[in-house]
Amino acid sequence: MKKAFSLIELIFVIVVLGIVASIGADTIAQVFKNTIPQKATNIAAIKTELATQQLANRLSYAVPWSIVAKNINGSTPQQLGDVAANDMNDKVIEWIGVDGDSFEATATPGWSGYCDAPNSTATNCSTPGSALANTDTVIKNLGGAGITDAIAIFDRYKELEGCNLAGDQYSGSTVGLIGTGTQCAFPLTSTGGGTNLTFANVPKRRAEIYSLAWSAYALVPINERNIGGGGGQKVFDLELRYGYQPWKGDTFDAVPLTQRQTIATNVSVFKVSQNSIAQDDIRLKICVKQPIGTGSTDFISMCKEKAVTR
Repeated sequence: MKKAFSLIELIFVIVVLGIVASIGADTIAQVFKNTIPQKATNIAAIKTELATQQLANRLSYAVPWSIVAKNINGSTPQQLGDVAANDMNDKVIEWIGVDGDSFEATATPGWSGYCDAPNSTATNCSTPGSALANTDTVIKNLGGAGITDAIAIFDRYKELEGCNLAGDQYSGSTVGLIGTGTQCAFPLTSTGGGTNLTFANVPKRRAEIYSLAWSAYALVPINERNIGGGGGQKVFDLELRYGYQPWKGDTFDAVPLTQRQTIATNVSVFKVSQNSIAQDDIRLKICVKQPIGTGSTDFISMCKEKAVTR
């Protein structure tokens, strides 16, 4: 005779296992249910953080008086400080970015930022401490063959006494919201090698401090659509366009696909504000919607704000 479980004992074990299994299944299901929205929340948080950080990095090099807002249809631009922050979703934000890449890419800066005024002329800026050949190399590597003409911008950190900012026009030749007859930015005929910047023969404001720029940037809302059920929710994608030169007649809408980068998808709120062009502070806010699971009509909304102070 061998000892074994009785039928009653087996039934009892099966019942206990069934109870444990049902409790475990409910627990696992609840954990899985809670994990899905948490995952969506984390993805949305990462998206907004990456987007705002990228934009903050770009805007930290923006020439303050060049930042304008315009309708997607290309209407007359407005100075950013004149546009209500809650009216940005359908606007393109455009600015000129200072060339920080060639300035910081080598041990010797590509350009020093200072003109030796006594040794400069209307067509030449002697800029000791520069390695302008490095600037040329960096610009060509980043911008490609189509980027040939940089500009020099004077009085970047001042009130811009030499610029008439009362006008309401966007001029590619002098860059920014300006009136007529102003000389704030100058196309360069050559950055050359050595330490001399060469200008076209035009009168320029005497100033020792300058910056170089070779590209404009634009934040463009694209692919506007409705998502979710119940009538849908309006969202769009936010695209950065770069590597074009308004002072040569280039426009953001003609930028090739290779010079476009999607910053964020399913954006529901996009705000950029600037108190005045005399202040470098810029505030931006992005909200994105992330679906809760594949094919879901429910979304997690996440917002991120960031201030850019230079």
